[in-house]
Amino acid sequence: MRATLLLLFSLFQASSAFAVDKQVIGWLEEVTVDKSNFKLKAKIDTGATTSSLNAAIVKTYIKDSDDWIRFSVQNKDGQQINFERKVLRYTKIKRKSAKSLERPVIKLGVCISEVYRELEVNLADRTNFEYHMLIGRNYLGGYFLVDSELVYQSSPSCR
Repeated sequence: MRATLLLLFSLFQASSAFAVDKQVIGWLEEVTVDKSNFKLKAKIDTGATTSSLNAAIVKTYIKDSDDWIRFSVQNKDGQQINFERKVLRYTKIKRKSAKSLERPVIKLGVCISEVYRELEVNLADRTNFEYHMLIGRNYLGGYFLVDSELVYQSSPSCR
């Protein structure tokens, strides 16, 4: 019994020490994209595996035998930024009681607080959603803990 308690205490200490190294953020955070000063309000979603971005697709085309996409992103302040990216793949999004959607997946840099990461983001029509960017676990893992009672705990300041 004593050995079990010691083992559990050791595991608790190890997990607590690991958690201390992570920054606590809220369920809403301001982010910048692609090493720019273009800011978006993003919903932090630990239930989502991947991240998603509201994008108006302007054009898809072939470049060097690869699929590419030109799209624009607009924030709540009406500012707009344009991008061109290679399409890494297309992903199917299953929906309850509705037809599946196919979305292009691109690589995009995102900054929360002082953490800049390049990650895969699917492009979607999120115009009916309050927040035009959703940050999933593919960005959060290893860096952040999310407190669902908090909002806007940091400002993006990546170099």
